[in-house]
Amino acid sequence: MPPKRTSTSETPSITLAAIQQLINDGISSALKAQDASMASASNPNRNTGPTGTPLAKTGNYKEFVSCQPFYFNGTEGAVSLIRWFERTELVFSRSNSAEENKVTFATGTLTNDALFWWNAYAQPIGIDQANQIT
Repeated sequence: MPPKRTSTSETPSITLAAIQQLINDGISSALKAQDASMASASNPNRNTGPTGTPLAKTGNYKEFVSCQPFYFNGTEGAVSLIRWFERTELVFSRSNSAEENKVTFATGTLTNDALFWWNAYAQPIGIDQANQIT
């Protein structure tokens, strides 16, 4: 069997700090290139002006209810709670509900255990303060 080849030079080692510096340098140069691209006047993705007239959210509770919101009683579990959130957000969108009315409107769809929880939450701080949460 022939002898194994051995190297006379040492393999250069790279440290974790050197790797981190290479990553930081790469990110820094990418961010600089992105800034230069966004600053370019010929950039089609650059948005310098207004995109349109914002719609005023003026919906009232009657409009909200007419969009048939889903009711939540608090016993269905976490998945149903998430679905209730998603569906309620859709109803807010369809009914043009103003941001300051969303908590009031949403709590109107709570029943049974969920309504009991809401009342226990709102009573100590006051309903006006409770309706200000996001």
